[in-house]
Order: sequence, then C-alpha cells, then structure tokens
Amino acid sequence: MSKINEYPSVEKCTHEKNGFPCFIPAQKVLNLVGKKWSIQLINVLSDGRKVRYNEIRELLHKGWKENKISDATLSARLAELSKEGVLIREVHPEIPPKVEYSLSKKGQELAEALQPLINWTIKTCHE
Repeated sequence: MSKINEYPSVEKCTHEKNGFPCFIPAQKVLNLVGKKWSIQLINVLSDGRKVRYNEIRELLHKGWKENKISDATLSARLAELSKEGVLIREVHPEIPPKVEYSLSKKGQELAEALQPLINWTIKTCHE
C-alpha cells in the first residue's frame, strides 16, 4: 500500500480552476480507516496517551461479548496505521521488551476529522 499522500503517476490530481476535485487522497484514507477495527483503534488512541498492545486489545474488547478483535487483526491494523504515519510505535530497550503506541500528529488530525462521521453514524443508526 502506498503512503496516504503519495499518488501513482497515472492518478495525478488536477488543481485547475473549476477542475473536478481530487478525491484520490480521500479515497486512500477511507480505504485505510474502512478496514475492520481501524476506526475503533484510532478512537481508542485519540486521548493522546501512549498505550501498550494488551491495553489496546482490552479497550477494544470492552462492551463486546462476541466478534472481538483477533491478535492477528490487531497486529495487522497497528502495522498498517504505523506504516501510514497515523500511529507512532515506540520500542523501549527493556527486558521484557516494552512497545507503546500513540497517535501521531497526523493521526490526531485524522481522529478529529472522523469524529463528525462517527457522530453522524451513531445518530442515524438509531433513527
């Protein structure tokens, strides 16, 4: 997967006056956050603190009796979001190893941008 802000050469955005708006970056972000558990993961980390893997898993499992996130899925999402610069993965040189995750500045901005969408879906799913 290419970085969110990189565009394949055949899909250049146009900034011409009255040109069609470029949705390529938005589509790439939606593809990333549209993966299972991505929005929940971003939301769990949106309070700005550093969180370890097991705590993230516990926070994501809160309120779920079934359909809990698997370790494979959580690891994949953490890796993808880290690769895209949404998360910061900080490894502390300790024994046993200590790894903490937090949102990057870009991730915090994404969390803020997602909040209106989350609010809208909560509102409309109960209508």
